[in-house]
Amino acid sequence: MRDQHSTPRHVPVLIVGGSLSGLSAALFLAAKGVECLLVEQRPGTSVHPRARLVTARSMELFRSVGIEDEVREAGDPGPIGFVVVDTLADEHYVPTGNHHDETLDISPTGMRLCDQQRLEPLVLGRARELGAEVRFGTRFDGLVQDADGVTATLHETDGSGSWTVRCDYLLAADGIRSPVREALGVGRHGPGALGRSVSAIFDADLEPVIRGRRAMAVIVKKAGAFLFARGNSESRMWQLGFPLFEGIDPSEEGLRESTRALVRVAADDPGTEVTVHSAMAWESAALVADRFRSGRVFLVGDSAHAMPPAGGFGGNTGVQDGHNLAWKLAAVLAGTAGEALLDTYDAERRPVADYTVQETLARIGQSSAESRATVQLGYCYPSLLAAARECGGSDEPAGDAAVSEDPHRPSGRPGTRAPHVVLEHEGRRISALDLFGDGFVLLTAAPGGAWDSAAEPLDAREPAVTVRRIVGPQHRAVPGEGPVYVDVEGSFLSSYGISLEGAVLVRPDGFIGWRTSEECAREWLSAAALGLIGHTTSGTPR
Repeated sequence: MRDQHSTPRHVPVLIVGGSLSGLSAALFLAAKGVECLLVEQRPGTSVHPRARLVTARSMELFRSVGIEDEVREAGDPGPIGFVVVDTLADEHYVPTGNHHDETLDISPTGMRLCDQQRLEPLVLGRARELGAEVRFGTRFDGLVQDADGVTATLHETDGSGSWTVRCDYLLAADGIRSPVREALGVGRHGPGALGRSVSAIFDADLEPVIRGRRAMAVIVKKAGAFLFARGNSESRMWQLGFPLFEGIDPSEEGLRESTRALVRVAADDPGTEVTVHSAMAWESAALVADRFRSGRVFLVGDSAHAMPPAGGFGGNTGVQDGHNLAWKLAAVLAGTAGEALLDTYDAERRPVADYTVQETLARIGQSSAESRATVQLGYCYPSLLAAARECGGSDEPAGDAAVSEDPHRPSGRPGTRAPHVVLEHEGRRISALDLFGDGFVLLTAAPGGAWDSAAEPLDAREPAVTVRRIVGPQHRAVPGEGPVYVDVEGSFLSSYGISLEGAVLVRPDGFIGWRTSEECAREWLSAAALGLIGHTTSGTPR
């Protein structure tokens, strides 16, 4: 077989793996103007629902790249919790857990239910629209990396040829078994395999037993199975999940027959007609890679962390991996940030993965677990808080930072997601989160242009900082005053933990990088900005 290309093709970023995590990484990179190529061995996007819950944090990220409305339309509003029944014919459905979306008052989006086979095409379409190249039917064979880049060998699954790609950086989003991770020799830690289960998609007329009741997720005790309503009200399908016990025929037809039998048990009607569209066995595991970066290669999604489906956090964690990494790669490739910035990907995302895996295990064991809102919006980057303290000019208290906080009571400390605050600007209501994404933003309520001159770079390496002034509901416009954003509910200062004279520096990913409660020397802000993009600072103003 001859190579299609005698010399390797070059792209700044190569992504191996085109499931939700890889597609999202491509989307976020393309939104930053980074040329990227994604290769996936499957012929197209997922045909199985797989993940369903899109957390509030992931919805916020999809909002930032312009597909929030499409995800809403393709999905379903819920309810989000389980009900417990002996069979679907039971007179009463017993709810378990919280069925209310407790993020609606702290996020401009809230969460959404959207099956993965509906979500992936939306992410793919937007990524391509913004310039990402995605090639299905292309398999990863191996890689060699050196100090200047990575050379990956690829081949077309239809046998038409093989070729090589030279890239500055490679993102491995190639799943739980990750050939890239294995090639790098990166180990994993955690409990490991938790058991095998079956996921089946089927059609059946369950209305006679459901009788109009909304049942998005049902634990059916008599069948020993989980029933999920998939699609939306206009296009409904059903999914059955059950353990792959010893004695169940693991062949495709055996799994289909077991599905038909269990659906009839669940419906308490042996005559129920059941059409099984697909049935597959899969293995649940709880594992986190020992490192998320190996030279110029980064692990994203399931290649970095495998977690049980309890809580629906696995796919969302992968989406957020890609978002964390995209702005950093964009800055380094553009020459506006130091290479050290890329080290923060592992320092920030690996602890989040460990934390999230523990939260899923707690839900399986029915032990104490954080609220769903905390896992979605309250995880923190303690390393970012430590970096903010090193930069100086801030009054962050000493002590170890927690890995999470209650997002309903935000602290505003560095390392936390910038809180949602309702703002009004030019007659339109927006979220404070809508101010982030294009670069560094300095939020302040200080009167006049107190921080405007302070945001002027002192160092040629320093990133540009946009100042956004947030004023109280009683603010009256002053002639010649620059643009202001009205704090509709009067919660900005308390949510961000600053005084009227203070300021908060927010990174492009919407996480707080530094803050001060009072006016401080311009040099401190300069040191903070440089530190946040991977340039060494002395920790003291010049």
